[in-house]
Amino acid sequence: MNTDEKICKYNFKFRFSNCRIFRVISCLFVAKSLFVFLILFLPLLTPAQDAPPQLQPAQNFHQWGAVTLFNGLPSDNVRAIAQTGDGVLWFATDNGLARFDGRRVSSVALDVNSNKILALESDAKGALWIGTNTGAFRYKDGKLQRIEETKNYSVTAILFAADKFLATENGVIFKLVEGSENNFQIEKIPSETLLGSDGQPLKITSLAPIGDKIVAGTRSRSILLVENNRTLETFSRPRPFFVNAIESDKQGNVWLGADSEKAGSGFFAVRDIGNLRRIGAQIGNVLAIEPDENGGAWAGTEKNGIFYFRGMRQIEHFTFENTAGGLRSNTINRLFLDRENVLWIATNRGVCRYDASSPFNQTVSENPNANFVRTLFRASDGRIFAGTNRGLFLSGDGNWLETGNFSTKTVYAVGEDAAKQPLVATPSGLFDFDGRMKLAGDIRAVAPFQGKSYAAIFGRGVVQVETGAQILANDSPTALFADGDEKLWVGTARDGVFLFDGKTLKPENALDALRGAAIRKIVKGAENDLWFAGERGLFRYRNGELQNVIANEDVRDAIVTGADVWAATLKGGLVHVRLDNDFGWLFSRLTAEQGLPSEQIFALLPLENHLLVGTNRGVVGYVPNAIAPQIIPTRVLSQRLYNAEELTETINLEYPQNSLLVEVAGLGSRTFPEQFQYAFLLKNGHGEIINKKLSNDAQFAPANLAAGEYRIEARAFNKDLLASAPLIVNFSVARAPFPLTATALGVLLFLALIGLAWAIIERRRIALKNRELAAARFDLANEAERERRRIARDLHDQTLADLRNLMLMSDEFSADTNEFRREIESVSTEIRRICEDLSPSVLENVGLVPALEFLLQHTTQNYKFSAAEDSEGKLNFPPNAQMQVYRVIQEVLSNIKRHSNAKTIEMKIEISDAGEFTISVCDDGTAVFNPAENAASGRGIANIKSRAALIDAEVDWRKGENGGNVFQLRK
Repeated sequence: MNTDEKICKYNFKFRFSNCRIFRVISCLFVAKSLFVFLILFLPLLTPAQDAPPQLQPAQNFHQWGAVTLFNGLPSDNVRAIAQTGDGVLWFATDNGLARFDGRRVSSVALDVNSNKILALESDAKGALWIGTNTGAFRYKDGKLQRIEETKNYSVTAILFAADKFLATENGVIFKLVEGSENNFQIEKIPSETLLGSDGQPLKITSLAPIGDKIVAGTRSRSILLVENNRTLETFSRPRPFFVNAIESDKQGNVWLGADSEKAGSGFFAVRDIGNLRRIGAQIGNVLAIEPDENGGAWAGTEKNGIFYFRGMRQIEHFTFENTAGGLRSNTINRLFLDRENVLWIATNRGVCRYDASSPFNQTVSENPNANFVRTLFRASDGRIFAGTNRGLFLSGDGNWLETGNFSTKTVYAVGEDAAKQPLVATPSGLFDFDGRMKLAGDIRAVAPFQGKSYAAIFGRGVVQVETGAQILANDSPTALFADGDEKLWVGTARDGVFLFDGKTLKPENALDALRGAAIRKIVKGAENDLWFAGERGLFRYRNGELQNVIANEDVRDAIVTGADVWAATLKGGLVHVRLDNDFGWLFSRLTAEQGLPSEQIFALLPLENHLLVGTNRGVVGYVPNAIAPQIIPTRVLSQRLYNAEELTETINLEYPQNSLLVEVAGLGSRTFPEQFQYAFLLKNGHGEIINKKLSNDAQFAPANLAAGEYRIEARAFNKDLLASAPLIVNFSVARAPFPLTATALGVLLFLALIGLAWAIIERRRIALKNRELAAARFDLANEAERERRRIARDLHDQTLADLRNLMLMSDEFSADTNEFRREIESVSTEIRRICEDLSPSVLENVGLVPALEFLLQHTTQNYKFSAAEDSEGKLNFPPNAQMQVYRVIQEVLSNIKRHSNAKTIEMKIEISDAGEFTISVCDDGTAVFNPAENAASGRGIANIKSRAALIDAEVDWRKGENGGNVFQLRK
């Protein structure tokens, strides 16, 4: 099958993090296609019952996707991609670092002068290494650390070998030997700056290991060998001078990408440093390389898209044109294969994703009737057959070849006789592979049993092929299954199931529930159970009990592969079933939305690493995911929000808290967010399950819990029903406090001081009311922030998606819509600003001190900010209190900007050794601010004082020594 047949002809550039847009577009496209089909082709169809519609190109919407500026990327020019151990993807852009969790994109602020990200790499400890135009950074556990020795160097490549190496554009390679936590011994290689052929510092583009050596690719000096803290120039044939990329795989294969001469190839296989072998032709300049696990490699070019080579052979070539825009640009900056072998492509127009393992359609024949596949069979000699409405086809070299003896026949089933020779069942009789008739009649199934062959003849019964002897006189046999040499199971269209042991035939009374409906297929499971596929669904027969696993579906075929059961349905696509010990049967469905050409499926065939699916529009190959998804916590909330570090310990809920909200997210490149299923178990201190939940809802909120120890186990199931490792949240609910002191005093003074005892009791009541009032105020503040996040999330997910849909619809207008598109982009930018204001991501990403500096920076161009380097580490109040501080300063800066006419604003943060937090905001404005006078004219002063009171902080205003105003908050 060629490239164009394997790639979707039409690809919608939908947002990967929101499947709702995709579903709307899919429905519109299907409706339009159906309308065109009815007008053009319906009058031409014959009235035959099983005649399929005219073939249309299969739409595989999951094979390509994109994440762009519209989805929240800081810039569409993406230069590097990495994935950390938690499954989160990171994108390096020309305007900052972006984090992508499969659902949404968020920006991570670096130094204001380090917005241009050139390189990314994640290490084994979960840290993300970032190469920028002003040096290298390490990001771990939400904390950003600059590698000071690399400051003012432009870091272009990062390599993790025995040591860490950083390549730069400034003629220097840094070698980092990690010592204690966050400390590194750093050496420059070489000690003097390398120069290029133009006399300027040499630009080093890439690093890679070759055997036990480290090599570096350069612009103008080809390959350098890094050895013994020196760089040695190498000479090779051919010798590409301008090297852009060098990559190696685990098997020791090495590839090199370089600039090429006109109409040449800049892609090379590196046998050794001095021996390069050019691969391909007319590839052009190669900017990026990504090896895979099969010994092949992807090559991204400057102008010609992506190539895939296995050895010296070109397998694939993707461009913007031949993927209908699935690949958004032919300029490829970087390639990255994630943990599920999905290819992520960094271009100058955003990030693209390509899933090579998504369903791929194989057209059996150009004749629609011959492309209607009724059965799939793998013979003992390994040959694979497809029986269709018009002939029998044999798989070979990726194509389906028609066998000449059955071109006009409908093939219901293919099997083998006792001698392992193929038998072909048709409406006119049973034939051998050479076309010789073995038995006349409408044959629906064939099976070998005890050295003989048996055929199910519709309208007659079950007949032994060699002798013609009838073992079952029934007018509707439809299925046969030989369970070794002990039992031959016979399924019928309405009379249930019969069992033949070689001598006697009898109905199986335990399966009486199957009577009255057709049985299409009988297969054996992994635990010696039997599965019956028929008009009423899929049934499991085990230990004398019959269970309806898939109900109200017309199931035409079923297979069992280990713990997985796959069912081919007439109208509902491919249904996947798996049994879970805690939640019973789990279900997933593969339909046209996931790439099937049709949801009418008639046959299934398991192969070594994938399934063949026979539909009324050809054969589909599907590779089930073999890599389990990952799961991360997105929010754990009680009276406050708990951070990731707190989740490693037991969360202690103080009285009267007795509920906890846990929100998670499943991460998997081959599974869209809305396809994940989430399973939650709530266990008590004895390990007993007291509550559980399975749904697409990512939230679990047990409430009204009694005092004690609890444990929440959360798992995410992807679309192939693979479960993530459990996410564990341990917490405890405290008992109501017993007033030991008050009770003791009451007992001692009861007889003498009745009045004092009453006062103590009354004081306890008032104190409890005060605590409840304080808790209610905190709940109100937290609820306000949660509502802000919800509004921001709705604006981000729905409104921006609708604007994107409107932009896509404008492309269909013939008139020039550039002005219209700019207006939409302007509105989208304003909505993102509003979302950031409602729920500031910078506070969660980098902490309170950097967030306040970021807020000050975006308020005025002339500002001064001072804080100790360890200020963030000294903060000793929780995230909800930090949010209140952030909101107070936000209101203060807003008042200064609107009323003070200030030219310069100065912010100073001080934290004493005793933990006292003080923040001062000074301005040089002309207007003198009086809180007593201004409080009546607006709600700003009241909001500031109210938020400060929530966190037990003090605020005051005074006139500055040099004019203006001074605001101070102390906690």
